[in-house]
Amino acid sequence: MAMKKVSVTLDEKLVAEIKTQVGERGFSAYLNDALVRRRQRERFQKLERELTDEFGPIPDEVRARASVDWDELEP
Repeated sequence: MAMKKVSVTLDEKLVAEIKTQVGERGFSAYLNDALVRRRQRERFQKLERELTDEFGPIPDEVRARASVDWDELEP
């Protein structure tokens, strides 16, 4: 995958907290992963809106079965 260097402005305390966890060299990978996950969530939300428009709201029992604690899925 091609990578591009960019400049961003972030909360200083948040950056320090993350770098403490992942190290200086893991910071870019951490941010890239966060952006990928955010984009995936946005795509799922768009798909849900489209399906809801076409087929109606998702029944509560189906929504409950599909609900997952995503933190538990981490390796």
